[in-house]
This record gives sequence, C-alpha cells and structure tokens, in this order.
Amino acid sequence: IGDTLAGIRREQRARPTRKKSAILAADLARMIAAAEGQSPRAIRDRAVMALGLAAALRRSELVALKLADLELVGEGLKLTIRHSKTDQEGAGQVIAVPSGKVLKPGARLNEWLSVRGGEAGPLFFRTDAQGMMTKEPMSDRSVARLIQRYAQKVGLDPAAFGAHSLRSGFLTEAAKAGASLPKMQEVSRQKKVEVLLGYVRDAALFENHAGERFL
Repeated sequence: IGDTLAGIRREQRARPTRKKSAILAADLARMIAAAEGQSPRAIRDRAVMALGLAAALRRSELVALKLADLELVGEGLKLTIRHSKTDQEGAGQVIAVPSGKVLKPGARLNEWLSVRGGEAGPLFFRTDAQGMMTKEPMSDRSVARLIQRYAQKVGLDPAAFGAHSLRSGFLTEAAKAGASLPKMQEVSRQKKVEVLLGYVRDAALFENHAGERFL
C-alpha cells in the first residue's frame, strides 16, 4: 500500500497544474469593445473588465466592492479593498487606479455609475435574465462566466481564461513594461515577492537570451 501511495504522489507531482491564462491589455480591449451597446449589462461588463485588470483584483474582491469604496480623483480613482486574501483582519488597503488611455477604467466606471446611480450598496449589481439590473451583488462565478463569454466573442478559447486572468493580466503587463516590484506590489498587495518575481521572469524570458547571437 505504501508503494502504491508513493507512486500516486509521484504521479501527482509530475502532472503540471493547469492555470488560467493571463488576459493581456490588447485582448481585453477587444473584449471590452465586444460588449456593445448601452444596455445596463453591457455598460457594467465593460466597467468590470476594465477595473478588474486595472486594479489587479481577485474575483472575491471585485464582487465585494461597495460604492463607498470608490473615490474619484483627478488622476483616476482610489479604491479601498476592505478584505482580501492577504488582509484577513480587514485592515483595508487603498490602491490607485489611473484613468488610463487604452482600457480607460476611469471612463468605464463613470459610465457605469451614471446608470447605477448613487444608492449605497454593491458597486456592481447583478443583472437578471432579461439584462435588467437588480439590487443584488454579482457572484464571483458570474465574473468568471463574464470573462469567458467575451473571450469567446473575440475568438479566444474561453476555457483558457477565468476571473483570475484579469489579475494575472495586470501583473504580466506590468512586468513587460518594466514596472518595479514595489510598484507592482502596491497594486497587487501580495506579501510574497516570489510570486511577482515569477511574472518578471516570464516577461523577460527571451530578453538578452544567451543564445540570441548564434542560434
């Protein structure tokens, strides 16, 4: 029995973990464009996608946001994350989200707020089967389905993406852009820098490659 269990453990270790792919900014811009129209659902979906990547949010954080957690400022917005995986005691963390020129999270959010109204409660309401707003918060699963739906619309494999693809997309793009680890950590709020180093290593995998001059 011991040998059998050891064999199973070896097989499990050898089997690679399948992670959801990161959504890059260019692909997300296409997905946002695919959320066409001025229905409450389309406007909300554009804001969810733009803010989810721009703030490197976990899906649990995204659906837990309240209107009161949002402060609009000249440069963009300040977002208060009241609870997170790395802040179980709820001390709260404030992150900055620039207005942006490509994904334009500031403009997307302002558009949503004009539809949502100023009533206290969840920042992002759930919509019903007819696409009309309810007063209930979105579920974390609905965020994943939203991402997969728009990924499919622009010709991407929906199975390769999930709600975490927004967060990993921010970190991937930040690493590619040469952002420093402390600045990445300000947004992602990760305590272990090793996780961020993984994104930096992946982004620079082919940079100054040892074989680029002779291969």
